[in-house]
Amino acid sequence: MSEPIARRSLVTEYRIKVTRCQSCGAVYFPPKYFCNNEGRESEMIELDHFYELGELYSGSVINEPTKRFSQLNRFVSAIVSLNSSKVRVPGRITDYRPAGDLDVKDLIGREVIPRFRRMYSDGADGLIYYSSHNFSFKDDYYPHQKYEAITPSSKDGKPGIVGYGVYVPKFRIKNDEPALGVVERGVPFADEDTTTFAVEAGKRALIHSAVKNRDVKKCFVGSESAPYAVKPSMSTVIQVLELGERFESGFFSGGIDSQFACKAATDLVIDAAALVSYPVFKGGYVMVIGADNAQAAPKDRLDYTVGAGGAALIIGKDDVIATLDHYLPYTSDTPDFYRREGERYPKHGGRFTGQPAYFKHVVTAMRGILKETGLAPSDIDYVACHSPNAKFPVQAAEDLGFEKRQYEPSLVVKRIGNLYSGSSLAALGAVLDIAKPGQRILLTSYGSGAGSESYIFTVTNLIEEKRRRLVPVKEQIEHPKREYVDYYTYREWKDMA
Repeated sequence: MSEPIARRSLVTEYRIKVTRCQSCGAVYFPPKYFCNNEGRESEMIELDHFYELGELYSGSVINEPTKRFSQLNRFVSAIVSLNSSKVRVPGRITDYRPAGDLDVKDLIGREVIPRFRRMYSDGADGLIYYSSHNFSFKDDYYPHQKYEAITPSSKDGKPGIVGYGVYVPKFRIKNDEPALGVVERGVPFADEDTTTFAVEAGKRALIHSAVKNRDVKKCFVGSESAPYAVKPSMSTVIQVLELGERFESGFFSGGIDSQFACKAATDLVIDAAALVSYPVFKGGYVMVIGADNAQAAPKDRLDYTVGAGGAALIIGKDDVIATLDHYLPYTSDTPDFYRREGERYPKHGGRFTGQPAYFKHVVTAMRGILKETGLAPSDIDYVACHSPNAKFPVQAAEDLGFEKRQYEPSLVVKRIGNLYSGSSLAALGAVLDIAKPGQRILLTSYGSGAGSESYIFTVTNLIEEKRRRLVPVKEQIEHPKREYVDYYTYREWKDMA
């Protein structure tokens, strides 16, 4: 597909939109901007089904996909009814592996949820094509969530977290034996990658915050496994989630992709807080996303701790659920974990990985922020650290005098693996899932190369009100519909993304 055609198609592929004639009620998919019956004088309205349920109307099992979709092996091609506009759209059922002699008639009528997924790519050096015309079953792994923007009740307060979302894939792999405390890990399905994780996490953060997408004026995506070496995932996130005021086929919003190993996203939380406090920004919000299909060479020791997924925060000053009270960064040039340009997999610094890499930076940043604020470990309710495994954050926390009850809730790495840029934010999300008003949370990231930053947040009363719009991390970890794959499938899917 040529770049100009790709540009035109993504405008309709990224959201599920139809248009309806105000006069005669005729509905069009793909959208048309004048009615066949009423002519060019017709008045058309746009209907968006990005957050809506559909219903499987018909489909067929594709047993031998074309080369373009061969990575899926077998899949269900679908026609989905969108009842609110009474149209049917073509698509594909995702996160579903048809088994045996499946009769698609048995699936007809099941409710489905749109998912933003990777469709195919033009070879190893061409464009990657994404679409929201992929659907998962509502009664499968993913809950359906409505998105309803709400006018803030508490405006112009102290900057902090307004909403958040964590995304863990449906598929998992178990370690035969725990690797540094990691028991199992998230695995990307064959159509998932870092950009789709970023969109899913950002979508959940929008739903949880109830912020209007047009008020999110900046988007930062931190990752070390972006699908493109040159082309930000951020622009795809903005286009899909429609962040900022819409103008023609673009949006008045901006941002960057950043890279600093596993702290590429957390480093930008303070920038987001500063931005929302700046008068020129005019009260907008900033979305900060950490997402990775964490890379490791096959059979390397990293390969038994890495996971996949993403986490997003929305930073603002209205209806804040956790105020950002303190911040302290610490950086040195330490060769720990690195990947040269053009190399597929990262390398780690062997004996440097613990000391003087992880522990020196994490402990120094935590000790520094406690000293600067005059707080003691007993003044902190929860600690959430970057978790390359389940041993390092425990040792760092205990070295400073924190107890198990303070760090244990953040150790989601045991069940989802190291999400690299999403690791610290997923750990923070797990803590926010259970934190109560007035409690303090210490967040500390780590990125090789090397550096850490510590933040202290204080939870507000609004966290209880917004909790009903969450998909808690624990619920995703323990979901009864999660599926386990073998090592061969894990490597096959992981290397596709």
